[in-house]
Amino acid sequence: MNVLKKIRIYLLATLFICCTKESNNKADSSHYSIILPQDWKKINVQGIDSDVQIVITKNGDSIYFDFGKFSEKFDETNKVFSIAQIKKYKAMGMDTDNLFFSNAPEIDQAQGTFLKEYYYYVTIDKVRGKIKVPKIIGKGEVGIYFDSVDNKNNRLSIIGKNLNENDQKEILKSFNTIKFKR
Repeated sequence: MNVLKKIRIYLLATLFICCTKESNNKADSSHYSIILPQDWKKINVQGIDSDVQIVITKNGDSIYFDFGKFSEKFDETNKVFSIAQIKKYKAMGMDTDNLFFSNAPEIDQAQGTFLKEYYYYVTIDKVRGKIKVPKIIGKGEVGIYFDSVDNKNNRLSIIGKNLNENDQKEILKSFNTIKFKR
């Protein structure tokens, strides 16, 4: 093999190793760990009844980590009214500006039509979690919620609000690295 060919192979191998090598930033608590992008900064916060951390993304956005009995559940709903109900409330002089209404209120309420986020379930480290992502990137919350992750019924919620597309992708990828300490 000639020298030029060896140099090309060496450069390609070096480039491949450098580009695929990933630096990790581990957010470690006494209850769980998660690997985050290297350029995100962790801030420990003193919680009253839970283990709280804040992570600041490269773009300066905050992601909140809360582990404890009272961590936020992802059980958002919006009451949806029928058009007839809205007309009746308006006739009574009620303010209906912030009410949701449709031709099929039961279906729209059950399907979360007026929520800002989509929800789906995943299993990470043998624990079922519920993920939410905004319907419109940058407008809403991205997060994960685990219920009863230990024998004390503690919960974990991680939430970022109005994250840009890159930060949203990064935190969703990081969710897959969560490990619970049992």
